[in-house]
Amino acid sequence: MAASLAFRTLPRGLLLLALAVLLSGCGLWTRDTTPPPSPLPELEPTVHPQVAWSRDTGDGSAGHYLQLASHLAGDRMVAAAADGRVSAWTLEAGERLWETRLEGEITAGVGGGGGRVVVGTGEGRAIALDLEDGQILWRQRLSSEVMAVSAVDQGVVVVRTNDGHLYALDAETGETGWMAGRTTPALSLRGAAVPLLLPGRVAAGFDDGRVTLFGLTRGNVLWETRAAVPSGRTELDRMADVDGHMAYAGGVLYVAGYQGRVMALSISDGRTLWQRDLSSHRGLTLAGDRVLVTDHQGRVWALDRDTGGPLWQQDRLQRRGVTVPAVVDGHAVVGDAEGYLHWLSLEDGRLLGRVRGDPAGIMGTLRVRDGTLYALGRGGELTAVRLPAEK
Repeated sequence: MAASLAFRTLPRGLLLLALAVLLSGCGLWTRDTTPPPSPLPELEPTVHPQVAWSRDTGDGSAGHYLQLASHLAGDRMVAAAADGRVSAWTLEAGERLWETRLEGEITAGVGGGGGRVVVGTGEGRAIALDLEDGQILWRQRLSSEVMAVSAVDQGVVVVRTNDGHLYALDAETGETGWMAGRTTPALSLRGAAVPLLLPGRVAAGFDDGRVTLFGLTRGNVLWETRAAVPSGRTELDRMADVDGHMAYAGGVLYVAGYQGRVMALSISDGRTLWQRDLSSHRGLTLAGDRVLVTDHQGRVWALDRDTGGPLWQQDRLQRRGVTVPAVVDGHAVVGDAEGYLHWLSLEDGRLLGRVRGDPAGIMGTLRVRDGTLYALGRGGELTAVRLPAEK
């Protein structure tokens, strides 16, 4: 395996020092050694989010650089922890419905759909569990540590491994339908974009800056483009990963690359509709007529969805390990490395309010259902947050 990098927010000098001590072989279980975040910005709140409930789901990331995410399905939320625990909780009150303890360390997931959830392990296994009771349905051995697990849809779950391979697995049996991949560069950011399932297709980002659309049935390449182009004299300069959250709507795929660009691509042929130079390893989300992006320094941007033109930028959360934004009740929300959840105006990006979840920091993608935000923390704390009803 190629070496992986967990030091996303380090200044260049410290990053070079980190590279000097990083083993050049397998990147499994890279410890998170990012420096402390910048100071919390002062705020006069105009909205007042409140924690509805908070539950302990396990040891979270166990001090390693993992991006585990919860899965929202029906009336429940499913969370996973590095220590092998997978658990389901009611959305309304946070009551635990079941908990299953798996052998080995969980490094990716939770993906889900069709009455099942799927996680991946550091030993290179994809494991499916029944959504109803947590019983193990199947295990499938893959080539290396699992880094990302897609949703379950169209009878398939697509899994990305640390060695650059992409596997399409039968959701019922776990059998491999097809395998594809790209050569992993000598140096890359630790992490992988979650494959995005579309009707009859799957979009995937790779460590060389490429975005590829595959046919879901056979794994044939439909088109390929670059969101980031490796350039520069050193391996560090040439890092060009596509690791962040992608989005799709109206026949357009929206992607972002580290040391690259935010792009809108025609899903039919991969043609670039617009692009903007903006480096991101977190990715983006859609909010009506705008694209919300968190850049590699922690600035949150709103771009015009039709043109890519900038609408606003919020720079007061730089160097706080900010997540990709979520949209809740007409607000943008991001989590940070100290566990704070920040409410931003969708109109101009102003900071409007905040509340704290897991003090160890927010991990993975925020989930939203019926005005409630669900955030999984690095310490394993699953928090539900709501705005109080207007009087």
